[in-house]
Amino acid sequence: MNPDTMNEMSTDLKFLARGPLDNATRFTAYNINGFKFRTLAREEGLKSQNSGVFLTSNTSCVSSSVDGNLRQADLPYYGKLEDIIEINYYGRFSVILFKCKWADTTRDRGYKKDCWNFNCVNFDRLIHIGDREEHEPYIEASQAQMVYYVDDVVNEGWSVVVHIKPRDLYDMGEEVEENAYENEPYQEQQLEQFSRLDDQYVQLATNHLNDDIVD
Repeated sequence: MNPDTMNEMSTDLKFLARGPLDNATRFTAYNINGFKFRTLAREEGLKSQNSGVFLTSNTSCVSSSVDGNLRQADLPYYGKLEDIIEINYYGRFSVILFKCKWADTTRDRGYKKDCWNFNCVNFDRLIHIGDREEHEPYIEASQAQMVYYVDDVVNEGWSVVVHIKPRDLYDMGEEVEENAYENEPYQEQQLEQFSRLDDQYVQLATNHLNDDIVD
């Protein structure tokens, strides 16, 4: 690379070009955007639900099962949090990724509005479960908002989506800074196994598991 070009590059870009460290860190819970997210495995046996994930993304989709023509639209994505991974770029900065299983909201087989206009999803109909680039199940944690799901007792397999507000934030009729909350301290967690991230195998190393919520 041209030395003059290297001198013009930002420090963050140089660290990004080197790629992340081989060792990543895995969490079972994470504090972000005013929510306390937990993985599905962490929630097993608990009465509360903090694994529901929501975001909006501009996506190619079809209008209905009858009209198969593709269109671009801002679609709601509803998922359940399976894994939380921190990718570290040599201490310069890090990226937190949420791996989710996503209901297929691009088609009416996985997403609909009921007669009361509630959003409903079907997690028997999933999307982003393959190996192709467009099937990527990860999002940045900073994109995530929290929802929870209530089973529809009439329509088997369907769940009603309930949106919730971040903790310590109140609707005062004006815009509120989303990060106006206190984060909690944490300890790092790592697992000895391999996980595929962005077409690279990243080793997740080390010792013990603590179920601390992190910031």
